Amino acid sequence: MKTIYNKILAGIFCLGMLNACDIEEFPYDSVTDDELVSNSASVETITLGNYSYMKERNFHSAVHFAGEFTSDNVLYSGQSTSSNFYIYNYQRIPTCSILTDVWTYSYKLIVNCNKVILTAKEGVSKETDHLIGENYFLRGMFYHLLAITYGKDYHIASASDLAVPLKLSADPDDCPPRATVQKVYEQIIKDLKKAEELMGNSGVEKNACYANVWAAKAMLSRVYLYMHDYANAESYATDVIDHSGKQLLNNTQYRTMNELVPESNPEAILAIRMLKDIDYSKSRSAAMYTIIDGDGWGEVYASQPLLEAFQKYPNDVRSVFIVPQYTEAKDKDGKLIEELYFISENFFYNNDKTPAEDPLHRHYYRFQQVKKTSSGYQIVTDEKKDFFEYDSPNVLERPDGSLYVRARQVYRENGEVVGRAEWKEYTVHIQNQMKKRNDYPQYFINKLAYQEKNALLNSPMLIRLSEMYLNRAEARHFLNNDPGAIEDMNVIKRRAGIPDYNENSDGEVLDAILDEARKEFYCEAHRKYDLLRNDKVIDRHYPGCHDRGAESSVVQEIRVTDNCAVQYIPQSEIDAYPIPLVQNP
Repeated sequence: MKTIYNKILAGIFCLGMLNACDIEEFPYDSVTDDELVSNSASVETITLGNYSYMKERNFHSAVHFAGEFTSDNVLYSGQSTSSNFYIYNYQRIPTCSILTDVWTYSYKLIVNCNKVILTAKEGVSKETDHLIGENYFLRGMFYHLLAITYGKDYHIASASDLAVPLKLSADPDDCPPRATVQKVYEQIIKDLKKAEELMGNSGVEKNACYANVWAAKAMLSRVYLYMHDYANAESYATDVIDHSGKQLLNNTQYRTMNELVPESNPEAILAIRMLKDIDYSKSRSAAMYTIIDGDGWGEVYASQPLLEAFQKYPNDVRSVFIVPQYTEAKDKDGKLIEELYFISENFFYNNDKTPAEDPLHRHYYRFQQVKKTSSGYQIVTDEKKDFFEYDSPNVLERPDGSLYVRARQVYRENGEVVGRAEWKEYTVHIQNQMKKRNDYPQYFINKLAYQEKNALLNSPMLIRLSEMYLNRAEARHFLNNDPGAIEDMNVIKRRAGIPDYNENSDGEVLDAILDEARKEFYCEAHRKYDLLRNDKVIDRHYPGCHDRGAESSVVQEIRVTDNCAVQYIPQSEIDAYPIPLVQNP
């Protein structure tokens, strides 16, 4: 970590005026300790430098990938040697560049915060007090990020389980050992409460581009929820809901939420403000999920479990950002080609051509062209090529209206079937023919795109009001107040345009809350932590490249107690640290 502190700034680019979002340059090394004591402009300089760090692509994209790619919301459509892929498939390596960036940028920010916290004098002005409070907030928020990335979940951590070093000075020679999870959380709460005090008493109002008292209270709600302190999580969420002045977008407004800048979004509490004329090259997380006007890679798509969550209520407004890519191919009659798809496990074949089950039970998309007939849909088969054969040429319908086929996998040699698996019934979906990459349908996600109608521009959302409703719902459930939990959940469901909670269709209350959180916050890096915090399994038994490769290396289920749920400390930091820095198991 010492290497980080010695890099901390010859000059930084910062957000400019507090009431705007312009860019100016503020050289950090020109700010002396005396100026920090007496000059609020110098305190502002360093504070704005911290917000500027958050705009760096290597930082905010790394935080996003570490949270979202480890969830069950996405599928990677091709194998890769990139750090993204190692994170996605839970093949931990201590040299992962993304996780090194999370560590490095977080500690750069923390040391800058320490400079202000230790040197700037409270009471000089209301504006200075607010700026000091912002630094307490940022330090608390980034220690929470580090704790959930490199330490065990709070509720399962023992008194000796380690999180990260608690660096509370600006001295590059001060290199503390890793602190326990409990000690780090104590510091997080202390910092956020100090931020709440300073910003709450300042009378200074700032928009969602900057920390303010409501961001501090919202962050406290989140942290207390992670700690299973449900009373405080509920109390702080209620305060934000009732008194912050924030309002949920309505159903129509939500459809273009991605186009809004944070200061124009009434439910945004805190976001990293990206400027269209300056920061476009830094705003590239969307490039993994989509291709717009030829820009982007479009390699990571909505997972089948996420699609199924929305298929229950197809009119859910939150699905508007998932955009299937159709081929627009037409048959000989000029009609768009339609296909069915289902998901099956794969079979291997023994030397005698009998099928052998895959011990990992890996899942694959299966596609078959269909044509519309007077009685429904009929499968269009190619008896020399198809990987499956069908018991009937017709797509069948169940009493509940769902469609299915009876099919079995076949093994061919030179076009002839030489081995067959058993017949199985598969639920199918019918759609226009989709574009595919490596046989994965391209369900692009545009949630992180189109800010101000610019293709891949996005201001990463850190906290918004809908989280407070779902935080409170989760807290109320554990406080034995399911009616209150359901009331909060229904606020979010109604905004989405879907029916109120019904146990028969939505399941148990906690599962329903987590399902709403999944649909509300996909691509916002919450899902992994929501599941593990509640001792739920991250179940990755769905198609995607996370389950390809050797049986011994595939990870399909992740539990909060698994070593792989916690990331390795970057090896570069261990090597450079002047005292032993214990690696995670």
